[in-house]
Amino acid sequence: MCLLTVSGYSFAQDDHGVQAIGQMEFQKNCASCHGMDGKSGGSFVEFLKVQPTDLTTISQRNGGIFPHQKVYMLIREPEGAEGHGTLEMPVWGDRYSQEIIDQYGPDYTGPGGSVNERILELVFFLLSIQE
Repeated sequence: MCLLTVSGYSFAQDDHGVQAIGQMEFQKNCASCHGMDGKSGGSFVEFLKVQPTDLTTISQRNGGIFPHQKVYMLIREPEGAEGHGTLEMPVWGDRYSQEIIDQYGPDYTGPGGSVNERILELVFFLLSIQE
């Protein structure tokens, strides 16, 4: 078991539960561009102006260390993520939106749990697919 603290939130990772939920979250909201395996071969690639990033090499691109906080913040505030649209309308709508966090708080429990939980589930899944 691993305990991760990101942006003041602690989240325990077990071997199956969090990663499985994160994988479902990824498949539903990210795989259309990044591919089911995270290597950027999603079904929408041909329609994109910017090639999606290979998400299995995040650690490689960061000196062999997975940057949990950086990944979390990139999902939460995607203004630096080329191809994810504007802050007001990223491709995933308000599912991980800073605006929703600001309006309702970080523990807002809209469909599928709190915004922070959904982001952390994705972070743990992305960690699990690193090569």
